[in-house]
Amino acid sequence: MNKIIGIISLFILIIGASIVWAEDKSEEHKITRIYITLEERKEIEPDKLLLKVEITAKKQREGEVINLLGAIDKEIRALKLDYKGGSYSVNKNCFLEKNKWRCIGYLGNLIYSFYLKEPREQNQVLEILEAFKEKEGGSLEYHVSDPTWIISEKLYKEKERELKLEILSTAVEFGKQAGERLGRRCVISKIDYEIRGFYFPLPYRPILKSSGLEMEKAGPSIEAPEPKKDEKAIHIKAQVSYICLEKN
Repeated sequence: MNKIIGIISLFILIIGASIVWAEDKSEEHKITRIYITLEERKEIEPDKLLLKVEITAKKQREGEVINLLGAIDKEIRALKLDYKGGSYSVNKNCFLEKNKWRCIGYLGNLIYSFYLKEPREQNQVLEILEAFKEKEGGSLEYHVSDPTWIISEKLYKEKERELKLEILSTAVEFGKQAGERLGRRCVISKIDYEIRGFYFPLPYRPILKSSGLEMEKAGPSIEAPEPKKDEKAIHIKAQVSYICLEKN
């Protein structure tokens, strides 16, 4: 609470300085301007394991494809994992054969992006898919992108706010010291932040295809590799401007 009051007081002081500058301009008081660059960097341990899965189903009838995708989605939702997607499409299964288009049955796609807290949670997803694949045979396949640890938006915003406040504290302290050296009252007139580092996931890149022989032999019980949690950095640079006025 003290920090919030301090920040509010600082902004009031900044507004007050602007008013004094406007009033003193006619009296030709001297104004000194200072510009500095401040930087802060923080290493963050990612908090979400991003797992992207694309499911493909082939059936003779459109309704059969929809029912199969619906059954899979029901099992996925029952896990109560954090995910986005679940969107699907069903189209005629058409392909080019001997320079002629042929259509046999229907092809459906179902896509998920899971944001997992623990690596073991990916096994739950893969075991469901493998069980359906064993039951459906060659009519069902799934592809998995490379699981990657990412920084969630919530964590990113939290750390970004912390860094900005650290820079603000440093900027206020610098203004006090600069004012003492100059024998003036220095206040912040402007701060421009430049933020580097991001939490956004990488583009989808399928690397695991369920139709391989090893996956066939593995059965529904799956122990997927656990990706390493490599720390990711957020780097903030700020251009700070001061107005230093003569003390009254």
